[in-house]
Amino acid sequence: MQVRKKVGATLVALLSGIVAVLAASLVVVPAAHAASHSAALVVKGPNGSAYTAGHAVSLAGKEGAVLAYTFQVRNTGTTLAQYRIDIQDWAGAQAQLYDGTLLLKPLASSPDGYYTKALPPGGNQTLTVKIPIPVGTDAYEHYSTVNLYATDGAFIDSVFLVAEEPALLAGATSADLFLKNGSQLAVGGPGRTNQIVTAPTISGTQVATFTVTLQNSTAPSASIGFRLDNSYACGQVVTVKDGALDVTAAALAGTYLSPPLAKLGKRNLTVTVKNVASCAYVQLYARAKMPGGSFLQASVLEVNRAA
Repeated sequence: MQVRKKVGATLVALLSGIVAVLAASLVVVPAAHAASHSAALVVKGPNGSAYTAGHAVSLAGKEGAVLAYTFQVRNTGTTLAQYRIDIQDWAGAQAQLYDGTLLLKPLASSPDGYYTKALPPGGNQTLTVKIPIPVGTDAYEHYSTVNLYATDGAFIDSVFLVAEEPALLAGATSADLFLKNGSQLAVGGPGRTNQIVTAPTISGTQVATFTVTLQNSTAPSASIGFRLDNSYACGQVVTVKDGALDVTAAALAGTYLSPPLAKLGKRNLTVTVKNVASCAYVQLYARAKMPGGSFLQASVLEVNRAA
């Protein structure tokens, strides 16, 4: 876990009567005594779904694509307040922060970060982070952390914005596992462990639906074992179906085994998640193995609740 540096409010120097203005923020940073620690950082889910306070939102795109994430800083306090945004890039990501079509410079990853507008109680500011997926890199996951601070440097909240490169569907083993949601590009497979698929944000009785594909990519014939780790106690209801057959109990126990699949044969399982009642999000791990082997290939199902 990275150590977050807490940086104080930007100092405004008066030199010979000339006021130096930081064009990046276009606002005046309030004095430290006016700092508010009451705020929320929320992010839109895939396909324009509702904002969530979940800890991560992932999108998938091919090399050269630019993935856009919309988030809001919300003032949940009782006084007018500003906040500081700091962005840290990982695994080759080069996040760009926008206010509408305006590229904010210096970027929020600069030492001083970006200061929001002055937000009234209950008010918010909507911003966009764009993450280009670089061409020709070995990394298959590029992500940035958006950190929210009070103007006195106190940490408030953070979210991970994940840009996933899609799976190589040709596969490379006799027990390959790929994961997708709706029309989103599939992730996972050999060598791409723990890639995340985020479902559109759910609330109330809405259901998040994932397709898990088990594929024999190399052997003349193979059965594939499957396990779904469901360790969160958030009130979620999880169902796994093989066609019309409910195989939830076997999937959760790690005893599910597909019928024999010919080379390049596939078996699709449907995983549904609903009633994420007491947590902002849940993450479930889908894993595959050859009979008698260990569960190796893993992909992550992210289900976020509406904020």
